[in-house]
Formats: sequence, C-alpha cells, structure tokens
Amino acid sequence: MEKGIIMELEQTYTFRTDTGTQNENRALTLSALQRIIVVISEEHLENIGLDVPFLMREYGVSWVLLSISVDIKSPIRDGERLSVRTWHTEKKGVYFRREIEVCHPDGSVAAVAATFSSIFDMKSRRLSTDPEVLEKVNQLGNGRKLLDAESRIRIKPEDFPVVMTQKVMPSWLDSLGHVNNFRYGDLITDALPDEIRANLGNLSRYEIGFTGELRLGESVELRLKEENGEIFAAGIRSTDGKPAFLAKLAF
Repeated sequence: MEKGIIMELEQTYTFRTDTGTQNENRALTLSALQRIIVVISEEHLENIGLDVPFLMREYGVSWVLLSISVDIKSPIRDGERLSVRTWHTEKKGVYFRREIEVCHPDGSVAAVAATFSSIFDMKSRRLSTDPEVLEKVNQLGNGRKLLDAESRIRIKPEDFPVVMTQKVMPSWLDSLGHVNNFRYGDLITDALPDEIRANLGNLSRYEIGFTGELRLGESVELRLKEENGEIFAAGIRSTDGKPAFLAKLAF
C-alpha cells in the first residue's frame, strides 16, 4: 500500500488490557504503557506502508525509537478495550515526531503521548543521515501536538545512587539484536523502592529516552534519584559506562 493512501486521523486501533498489563496493585505497568504506544504505532506504520519489514527489505534500515513522553490523564484499568489514534506531526532533521491519543471505552482521554524516532542503518548500526532515505519515509504531518515533549531526556545521572546491576539475558533481545525497549520499563520498576512502586497508579508523567544499544554480554547498572517528588532513572552500560536509557517519573 502506498504511503499517504490512508488518512492517519481516520484510523482507530484497539488495545485490550488484561492482568498481564497490571501490577500487584492493579496499576498499569511501565512496560505495558510503552507497549500500548509502540504496538499501535507499529500497526499504524504497517497500514500506511512504512513498517519495519518493508524498510529493512527495501532500504536496509529500520525505525529506531528515541524517546517516549506520556501524560496520564486517568488510570487505565484491567479489562479495558482502549481506542487509540496516532498521527505524524513533524520532521526535524533526522527526528520524526508522532502523537498518540489513548481513550477509555467511554471516549474520555486516558493518556496522550509523543514519540520521537529516527532511521537506523542496519549495516553501520548508526542513525541514517541519507537525505534520500529520510525523505522516502517522511509523512504528511497533521501538526496537532498533544503535549510538550522533546526528542531527548535531559538527565545527568553521574551522581545518581546505584540501586542494582543486572546481566543482559537472551530473552530480553528483540529481532534487531538488542534489548527491547519494553524491558527498560521492567528494569526501572525492579529498581523502584516499594513505596514508589505501590504508587504507580498515581503516575501522571512518564518520559524515557533510549540513548544507546544494550546487547548480550553486557550488564546494566540501574541508578535512581528522587528529587522534588520526581523519580529520575538511568541504565548504565557495563562496557563503556554510558547510558542505555534515561527516564523520569512524576506523580
């Protein structure tokens, strides 16, 4: 299907929550929140002919997710059939911004999100700067933004206390050969203090940026810092001491 045949705003998708998307306090997990956004975005990209298998086959590239910012308007419960819409808003340089609107069955807004993505060259394992490839994947932007968001999560984790260290396991890897970004939400959850984890049902803002690949044979050091009611998190790679991800939680 050619790009642009489907008008983005006319497409509505469904995501059904279940016991696996909730924690022991019946709050939506961080990884489930990421999953709603990523799974629907991927389904939509397939509908408009810009999905990862097509890009890999035609150009040897893939979408790579750089960051997610989410404002949670009201709690998402177990057993809800959510309706989700998504649309592209802008391209700046190598960065592509996309909006996601998640609604409860009654039509009220549960969450709004923005993602920033770019194109990843599978051969060089770097972001592609090829103007021809970038233009081929560019989309007509709707322009309507749902929240304030940036492509980078601006956190400096050097002085964050170390909470735990985890070895990368084979089950964490995805088809691109690195740790899937859903796993980062689980790692953050595992590192949270009990009282913060118990309060995830009151989460109002979640931001996570993916700053470097995390691969088999590495370990990741989880660092956390609480400041002014916000939780800052970082996953530091054992191989070079650089962040694999940075995140911020606000309640």
